[in-house]
Amino acid sequence: MSRLTGLLWQAILPAALIAGYQFWAVRAHNPYFPPLGAIAREFRATWLGPGFTEHVLPSLWNLVRGYLIGLLAGVAGGVLLGRVRVLRDLLGPLVGFFLTLPAVALLPIFVIALGIGATMQVGVIVFSVFFVVLVNTTAGMRAVDAALIDVGRAYRIGPLRRLFLLLLPAAAPYIVAAARTALSIAVLVMVVSEMVGAPYGIGAVTLLAQQEFQYARMWAGMVLLALLGYSLNAAFALVERFTVGRWGMVATTGEGRS
Repeated sequence: MSRLTGLLWQAILPAALIAGYQFWAVRAHNPYFPPLGAIAREFRATWLGPGFTEHVLPSLWNLVRGYLIGLLAGVAGGVLLGRVRVLRDLLGPLVGFFLTLPAVALLPIFVIALGIGATMQVGVIVFSVFFVVLVNTTAGMRAVDAALIDVGRAYRIGPLRRLFLLLLPAAAPYIVAAARTALSIAVLVMVVSEMVGAPYGIGAVTLLAQQEFQYARMWAGMVLLALLGYSLNAAFALVERFTVGRWGMVATTGEGRS
């Protein structure tokens, strides 16, 4: 009952906003803000059926590929920077520089280097995810209690087993927090990258609808993105609960630094 009550409280504000929007749209007759019925019809016509396979699935495939590549590369690089001080001192300023650069601002460079298409879209997503995960994983590696490392050495646990049995579980909260933040960034970058000359995808269809003054279809695209973001966040929270919580991946932090 407490969980149901919490869900109901969370639904009050969205329901009020939707009801308020519908009431205002019906009375205002503003072409830029169509009523919910028109948005629902465009949603069904654009994103369900053939539209799902032609536009939604390619966008999700690019998102999954870019996110996973950036996540794995960021974790691997963060482990190296966190455990090898020479690399951290050498590459730290460069990592800080690229972290401050928004991936969206680098789209022209990616277009020149990779061309317009799926390769460019995946590359931008990888870039946006990589540095967020890299910095947090590095911080997680440095925050591991030195006593935990000494225990692993005392029991003669090999470097590879020590990494997977001690270091990564201890740094898991840092990595998971970065992965969750990077997921929302990846969705945003996915949409923006599809607005640059792409013939298909959620961002391309939404931008084309805006340029052709089909505002109901444009709003349907934004509704789809909202549902997609909420679903991905809920799925990530579920995975997080079954990994970090159930497997006992609790941060073990201390003053020790490598």
